[in-house]
Amino acid sequence: MQTLSIIMSAFKPSASDLDVTIRSVLNQTLTDFEFIIIKDDELSETLRLLKSWEQIDSRIKIIDNKANIGLIASLNKGLDSAVGSLIARIDVGDWWEADKLHQQSQLFDADSELYVCGTALELVDEKHNPLGYYTVPQSHNKIVSWIMNAKNPFAHPSIMFRKSTLRYNPYALYCEDFELWCRYSMLGKLANINEPLTHYVINTTSITNTKRSLIIENVTKIYCTFLNALRNNDLTFIQNGLNITPVSTLSFSHILSNQWYSKAILASFKHQKFKSNLYFLVVILLNPSLIWNKLKRIYCKISLFHHQGHKTIVGGKFARK
Repeated sequence: MQTLSIIMSAFKPSASDLDVTIRSVLNQTLTDFEFIIIKDDELSETLRLLKSWEQIDSRIKIIDNKANIGLIASLNKGLDSAVGSLIARIDVGDWWEADKLHQQSQLFDADSELYVCGTALELVDEKHNPLGYYTVPQSHNKIVSWIMNAKNPFAHPSIMFRKSTLRYNPYALYCEDFELWCRYSMLGKLANINEPLTHYVINTTSITNTKRSLIIENVTKIYCTFLNALRNNDLTFIQNGLNITPVSTLSFSHILSNQWYSKAILASFKHQKFKSNLYFLVVILLNPSLIWNKLKRIYCKISLFHHQGHKTIVGGKFARK
């Protein structure tokens, strides 16, 4: 059995959200772990809440940033202090099934070439009403295929990964997880457990929803830079990360389109196909740059496949399809 560190960043969390998440971690059937919680705000109330949990369970370790330094820097602080050979991630408000960590750790124990493992999701709204399930690709080849199509194959709060010298990239603003999985895909195998062992809250005020247009633009930059590195056989990016200039400022069209994008996603979760398609049409009309991002991704992929003779990444190496 390998050692395990769980990392969570907390920015102005509510007591109820902390309660749901922390209890699901402490009640895991796999009990041998450290739970690192990074307090990433200036509030004494946050520290009080976290200290009360630290007194209850000695596995909890608190890092106090004193002031907000952002998710990426906080996660890297957690990684730097983690003693585990395996790292698990969770976000405040989400929660796990009791045997989630046990199932994932068994896969790592059985396969030394496995580097990243996630799970399927049960999606819930902010009142924890079920919205449906989100299935994920399971095999390494299918997961890599998602990455090669600029799709994130992992839900960040479901992840367990093998600790290495790799860190989250500060240039990968709002999509730090996708950028990290691009690099991990070159180290070894990737997998998902297609069981909803993670409960993921769809929050309309989350970064994913409020910054969605920026995420799409930054993912496009990461994706094209990643494919260019593959085309040139430049493997230095594995350790150094992708050096891009992230988009960080929301335009008026971004703000409007994000609101409709969130409505479209929520409608799709509720299987309201007509509403979802209608809302997506409004998104495109408000922010036509989304089409341009799609075309740039297609061009980058065609360029790579033309250069490599239709090769894809399998097991950390190039192989023909």
